[in-house]
Amino acid sequence: MEQPLRDSDIQLCLDTGHHAYAGGDPVKFMLKHHNRVSYLHIKNFDINVRSKTQKGALAKAVSEGIMVEPNLGGVNMEELLKVLINVNFNGWAIVEQDMYPAPFDKPLLVSKRTYEYLKYIGMVKTDSFGIK
Repeated sequence: MEQPLRDSDIQLCLDTGHHAYAGGDPVKFMLKHHNRVSYLHIKNFDINVRSKTQKGALAKAVSEGIMVEPNLGGVNMEELLKVLINVNFNGWAIVEQDMYPAPFDKPLLVSKRTYEYLKYIGMVKTDSFGIK
């Protein structure tokens, strides 16, 4: 990952879950390359599922529940938030969770819990999203 950053001036989308799933440390990456990250995907992964899946088999890992709610995975969201504050991150961010198959009733419940957790740690500071 370092070589393309040295050889270009492209802006990046850092997907915290995918980065960590591939063996990276998204918190350290954000600290080091924050000036190149203009878009952030807040996502987390299950360490136990990763240890059981074959490297590079992300589609299978997703079907086995590799991507989990932000407070349940290997990426320390509170540390990520500290970095975002310290570097004055001013880009776009989206919270997502890859899930397939997704039972009809699961996404809304996951969204509510995720919203409450991110609000609890201070990553969300508004109630204007209409989630009840």
